[in-house]
Amino acid sequence: MSNSKYEIGIVDTRAVIKALSGIGYDFRDYALTAFKHRLEHVISLHALKNADGLIAKLLSSPDFVDQFLYDVIPATTEMFRDPSFWRALRDEVLPEVMKSVRPKIWLAALDSGEELFSIAIALKEHDLLNQVQIFANYNSDKRLAQIKAGLLDPRNMENNEANYLRMSGHNSFGSYYTTKGHAVVFDPELIQNVTFLKQKTAITETTGAAKLILFRNRTIYQNHFLQERNLQTLTNSLVPGGFLALGIKETLENTNTSNKFIVFNENEKLYKRKTM
Repeated sequence: MSNSKYEIGIVDTRAVIKALSGIGYDFRDYALTAFKHRLEHVISLHALKNADGLIAKLLSSPDFVDQFLYDVIPATTEMFRDPSFWRALRDEVLPEVMKSVRPKIWLAALDSGEELFSIAIALKEHDLLNQVQIFANYNSDKRLAQIKAGLLDPRNMENNEANYLRMSGHNSFGSYYTTKGHAVVFDPELIQNVTFLKQKTAITETTGAAKLILFRNRTIYQNHFLQERNLQTLTNSLVPGGFLALGIKETLENTNTSNKFIVFNENEKLYKRKTM
């Protein structure tokens, strides 16, 4: 259920999608109900009253378009979300990934920084951070600036630290960030060598020859067509023997790419691309 004060109908939702398409952002293949709730969130957040107000703002203000992209895509809620996944990634997947020289690790899901800093910390704790190439997708310039500055949501710090402890991190979690007033600033050096790829809706720009791709908790916001399109792009970008990570509630089952993978860890939704 949406917590927004204003609710829009499907007709208005489609009108916003049409307006976005006219300025180069194609959201037609996002899950309609989920996208409707996100639009309600944006309308309420910016006191725009209704869908017409949102459309007028999108068409008149390029700066607001970037803000809209920042607001409409759900942010990653926690660092080390699903700690058992991160333990499996660290203990089962990374040893396989690191058999390659300077393997590419790609965070293909739009991220607000939590997942990126999580993987960077996991790598750093095993002296692997400088031995990999990390790529990360983003959708708005505002989001990118925040990530590069190490600014994550301070409201989530209690959960972040609890997840880190459950993941069995090797250091003090507090060693990775400082506090400045109400802000929490993670060490930007953790991501200084990350290559960022701008994404609109469907994934088009790729890393090529990735050894590990994280695409967690995103297919649930996409309809079947967009899921298939993105999963096919990711599959083509993954080397044989490479790994694909989905969200705990997501699966490759019944997709066109399922025959390209074996299940590596069913509980954590980790898949390995077949070598033949």
